[in-house]
Amino acid sequence: MVLLSQPSTDSAFSLDSWTTGESSRRSSDYGAGYSSGGYRSDFEGTFRCVTTLAGHSGHVSSLAVVGGLIYSGGSDGSDIRVWRQPDLQEVCSFGAGQGAVKALLVAGGAIFSAHQDMKIRVWKAVPGRSEPKLEATLPTMKDYLLRCIPPKNYVQVRRHKKSLWIQHNDTISVLAPGIGTVVYSGSWDKTIKVWRRSDLRCLESFVAHDDAVNALVADQAGFLYSGSADASIKVWTTIGKKHSLVSTLKGHKSSVNALAFSPDEKVLYSASSDKTITVWERAKVGDEHMAMAGVLRGHRQAVLCLATVGDLVVSGSADKTIRVWKWGSDNSHTCIGVLEGHRGAVKTVVASTEAVLEGALIYSGGMDRLVKVWYFAPRGEDTDGFQSEVSQSATAAVAASPLRWRFESDSNLQAAAMTGSPSRWKFESISQATSVAPSPPRWKLHQSDVPQGSSIPSSPLRWRF
Repeated sequence: MVLLSQPSTDSAFSLDSWTTGESSRRSSDYGAGYSSGGYRSDFEGTFRCVTTLAGHSGHVSSLAVVGGLIYSGGSDGSDIRVWRQPDLQEVCSFGAGQGAVKALLVAGGAIFSAHQDMKIRVWKAVPGRSEPKLEATLPTMKDYLLRCIPPKNYVQVRRHKKSLWIQHNDTISVLAPGIGTVVYSGSWDKTIKVWRRSDLRCLESFVAHDDAVNALVADQAGFLYSGSADASIKVWTTIGKKHSLVSTLKGHKSSVNALAFSPDEKVLYSASSDKTITVWERAKVGDEHMAMAGVLRGHRQAVLCLATVGDLVVSGSADKTIRVWKWGSDNSHTCIGVLEGHRGAVKTVVASTEAVLEGALIYSGGMDRLVKVWYFAPRGEDTDGFQSEVSQSATAAVAASPLRWRFESDSNLQAAAMTGSPSRWKFESISQATSVAPSPPRWKLHQSDVPQGSSIPSSPLRWRF
């Protein structure tokens, strides 16, 4: 059974005060960032837990947010769950019995899921069905048959065991998109594999580290960055058809668990079990690819996940908290909030501005089996409720069906709606602004994407048109 909790006043908070439960602490509660300026007291912003999504029977280990949908994968191996925005209702679940999900990636119209059974599964949407269909399991049978005969295609994986080089031989821990049509996978078997999306063939496999590969991220310049349990970060580039090592970044004292770039890709963030986040900047001189710029401290246990959006860096930790850091124009980093509410380690976070008119949404999954959606409102905004700019002559009428909203005004009748494609849920610039329901945040809706005469699912949230 899926439970959708409603926002309550108990979960609202700001930097000026904090409450028990789903709350925020002042940024001065746990030390400071690396910058000489420390924490700035002039920052004004508020956070709120919008909702909690329950349904997984095991811990939530992976999240992806694309096209108005939230995908969550759990350790129970029962299924991948899909939640719809903005009403935050469960749409479907799929993949039951395929094993614990360790990573999710949506790319090229397909959903890639990495599993503890050492396989990658590819899912695609089917017209007329809410749940995706299993398209392939990687490596594909065709790829396997083409390579299984020549002895040169086998590599030693254990003392008395060999395996095809296209196969992972331990849990697949991470998936990442690359330049063009490739997908990278990293595994506890210390290797990185490169897959082509068009035919799902494995193009390359190479041993990347001395221990498990935990994190991967690629930049637009074609460099691949890998983080490992061996406490190092390695930078790779493609020479011909093979990846070659460019540089090794050392600074952490323990396992590197997550990597994330700033939106302009000038700064790389790495999260570690040593409780820190290291900030790396492009090296301006010398042979080093990137240079350490500082360290963010504050988490009391291992930092497990990272996400960036705009000038915000979001980190999740085994200490059950989420920290939000703000990157300043002077290259300083300030912790502007500590989000509390999870009852277990925070395993995965995603941050996005796609669905809201201002601020950002933070999605988190934890070992407490829950997915939480948080809203960050910038200076001058209030998370407790938004006053839509409604014309005095405009009124709202809700149709009898709970899945359909109709909006009426003196001058015209506007019916806006969402079709079966969740990617169409983003509208903007509707001439008559109408307040619909009493809850943040302000969701983006683009009128141009909506065909006339469809319906909008009912939502506990306030929509701004």
